[in-house]
Amino acid sequence: MLTLYILCLVIGGVFVALAALAGLDGVDFDSDFDPDIELRDQSNSTNNPGKSGFRRSKFPQLGLPLLSLRFWTFGGCFFGLTGVILSFLTPTLSTLWIAIIAMIMGIFCGTAMVWTLRSLQRQQANSLVGSQDLLGLAGVVELPFDHQSQGKIRIAVKGSTVEFVAMTTDETTFNPGDKVFVIGRENHKVWVVSEKAFGNLSH
Repeated sequence: MLTLYILCLVIGGVFVALAALAGLDGVDFDSDFDPDIELRDQSNSTNNPGKSGFRRSKFPQLGLPLLSLRFWTFGGCFFGLTGVILSFLTPTLSTLWIAIIAMIMGIFCGTAMVWTLRSLQRQQANSLVGSQDLLGLAGVVELPFDHQSQGKIRIAVKGSTVEFVAMTTDETTFNPGDKVFVIGRENHKVWVVSEKAFGNLSH
């Protein structure tokens, strides 16, 4: 088990060191996606692009961020670090208990770091641009979505590239690489339409 702890510590430590050198939230080695639950509200259809056809139902994301690379790298680093420390400092502690404690520390630290970095990124993006700065801007789809789900897009604004969770009321599916246009914003999430639909709105 000691070999496993050392391996996890070394591999995870490399990513932790890179993140620390770049200011923790400066290294984008992740592909996090925050799925909120959205329910289609057939009884509410208005012309407001930020509300049309949707009733938002927000639930706290208290589960483990298993789809996050940061979770595995930070968690692996602290799992290995805890295992190594306990193996040398508490030789009387059984191998099973060392593994259990190391796993708990890895899960706790990995989850805490993911939540912290996501919060920092959102605050940074919100302070960087205002809603009016985004309206009419073109973005590129990174994670696919349609009118019943949400994805992620990348937008170049004020000399920086910012990622937003994206939603749409268009009856179409947006795939990675597709071009979309922003027509509204809700916190750190944006409402977008296709290039064709945006052209029709502009006329």
